[in-house]
Amino acid sequence: MKKIGLKSGLVAMVAMSVISCKKGDEHVDISKPLVIVGQTISDTILPKKDANNNAIPLKGTMLAGKTYHIMSDVTINEGDTLYLQPGVKVLIHGDGKSPVTSPAFLVNGTLVSDGTKDAQNWFTVAETETVKKSDATFKDDAGNDPAFKGYWGGFQCGGNAKLLLLRWSHIEYTGGAWGANAPDYGATPGDARFTIYMNSKTTTLGTLIVEDSWFYGSKDDGIRPNNVYMSIMRNTFSKMGATGGESANIKDGVIGDMAYNLTYGVATNGLKTAGATGKSCMVNIYNNTVVNCGFRQTKATRNGSINTETNAGGYIFNNIIVNCKAGLRISFHSEKGKPSDTLNTLYNNNLTAIGRGKAMGGAEQYMVFIEPNQFTLKQSYDINGYINGTIAADGTNNGTNPEADSLKYDPMFANYDMAAMSKDRNYRIYQIPAGADFHLKTGSPAIGAGVYVGGTGKNAIPAKPTAPLLNQYGFPMKVVKAGGIYGATITAPNRDLGAFPTDNSGNQHTY
Repeated sequence: MKKIGLKSGLVAMVAMSVISCKKGDEHVDISKPLVIVGQTISDTILPKKDANNNAIPLKGTMLAGKTYHIMSDVTINEGDTLYLQPGVKVLIHGDGKSPVTSPAFLVNGTLVSDGTKDAQNWFTVAETETVKKSDATFKDDAGNDPAFKGYWGGFQCGGNAKLLLLRWSHIEYTGGAWGANAPDYGATPGDARFTIYMNSKTTTLGTLIVEDSWFYGSKDDGIRPNNVYMSIMRNTFSKMGATGGESANIKDGVIGDMAYNLTYGVATNGLKTAGATGKSCMVNIYNNTVVNCGFRQTKATRNGSINTETNAGGYIFNNIIVNCKAGLRISFHSEKGKPSDTLNTLYNNNLTAIGRGKAMGGAEQYMVFIEPNQFTLKQSYDINGYINGTIAADGTNNGTNPEADSLKYDPMFANYDMAAMSKDRNYRIYQIPAGADFHLKTGSPAIGAGVYVGGTGKNAIPAKPTAPLLNQYGFPMKVVKAGGIYGATITAPNRDLGAFPTDNSGNQHTY
């Protein structure tokens, strides 16, 4: 596959050692040269209107230290680029009551939000007396939590969009409903918009890169791409999906990697891949940490933690799953999907710990290491309590989940008590507790249990000679351009499991 990039001639470098921008409470310090793409955008009330009161498409550079106010849909035309320097704040003035009052970014060209660890970018709703933000008091109240109100429409990419790249950026309160233009994006008017939607309609696929960013509050799915090259690395997802939806719901034609992400308290699955009949979805899912997921979705055989469905495959290794409705599912069937691509799937070295391995009655729910009657088997180096059953003629496995193994296989997070968080209804909490730390304590069974380049024995990078797509794309796949303003930073599999390995090479977020 051809790797996707952008011409460097678009970029003008402005060298400055330290920049301090102040206006009211706006302040950002940048210690590396800033980039300007096209003209700078000095107007802070956007989009501007022409003589006929039509919104003027946006292009150029949003400047470090500025706060921009988005009053209605913003369009980026094909061939144009909107670039955000580090330290930009974007306030969307939406209320979620109608498509007209729930602005979106309509990306037909390129959008790059180039935040840094020290100067992060923000896309959030403008708070008013009637548009309230969420806070830590909302822990298990999706019906009232403002996080699920869908105040604005997210990033909706047209069929010719070249690149959407979010780096060290906060994206909050998405899910505003589609209007009359819904069919252009494969949707129906009134449907909640996904935080990110991208579906290439050209032979040259677009690129989606999301790294080191925070997603907080969405009415439905967070990331929902089709037909793109993709890298989703080192992000945090919380309060995603009111009564349904995943952090990332990756669809047909997507090729790429999802790694070092924390997904916490998500309605359905933390991470999901699903192709279409006759069309593949090939995504490597490794070194993710998935906690408290699957409990707001009540439909059977849809919810859990990490889920693959119709024609979806890839390498699935080094993940940690804690207190989720179910562990890894390689699907034979689900409420909506058809069988996974088992030929082009390889999985092992995953840890699953559950705190409630039995039915509790009433509205309370239970957890399983592996959902029976799917393709999933406990593999040789997996850490969980599942006991494989007889493999049926159709390839499914009717194994058992011993109740006595509840609370075993604790990954021993630095500051997160797996047992305490399974008591009562704590497993339903979708707010990350302040001070939580998902790094691994000394003695954790997840330390040294992963596959990595140069590893031997149980730590060796796996191979499956009979799988043509696994061999074609590799592990990691690296199908996106790496490095520079328009490229990804790809972190390879680690010898430790989860998103926060002991060498601190993974997810850099604190809570």
